[in-house]
Amino acid sequence: MVEDLQRRLLELRFVDGIEKVEHVPYPSGDEFWVRFNNRLDMKKLEEIAKNYGATVIKFGGLPSKLPRPLAELLWDGVSHVIVKNLSSWERFTASLGFEPNGIAKIVSDAHGPFQIFIATQEEGVQVLYGYLGLKYVAPAPPPKPAVPAKPPVAAVAKPVTPAAKPATPVTPSVKPAVPAPTTTPPKPPDEKTTPQPTSQP
Repeated sequence: MVEDLQRRLLELRFVDGIEKVEHVPYPSGDEFWVRFNNRLDMKKLEEIAKNYGATVIKFGGLPSKLPRPLAELLWDGVSHVIVKNLSSWERFTASLGFEPNGIAKIVSDAHGPFQIFIATQEEGVQVLYGYLGLKYVAPAPPPKPAVPAKPPVAAVAKPVTPAAKPATPVTPSVKPAVPAPTTTPPKPPDEKTTPQPTSQP
């Protein structure tokens, strides 16, 4: 799979000899398309591919020779495939028109003189950068997935006893002291001071 496509688009957009750079998404994986405005030097490409342990094989020779309307139906324009670890069986089936699973391929545009380099793997991008004489920078590794934090352990809730309210001291209401009425027993009449009733005849 091709990675870091946005950076690749910016790096190659204005390189001399390149007509257009595209990111083409497919369900099987994203592809990186580079459309050249002149013919590729296939000998140079083969030498560069060898440096990366890959082989450039011809493909689609037979269907490409069919009449154009028929060729457009049977042939998708792939003229070369860049393959790593190519077996003799894959080489044989490729000659019959079965496209091997490679890291990149060269497509001839049926409607113009352009050739398109299609990278299907990151190794194919390396070959492309080697061919263009550009420094290849590997894509940044994906960020490590964040380790989920351990779920907090619920503390066992202890029964909470309501705090006793401090007792407010009760101060007895103090009433001003009122002297109790004193009752003095009546004094017996004093014989000297009290007048004696006089008896009248």
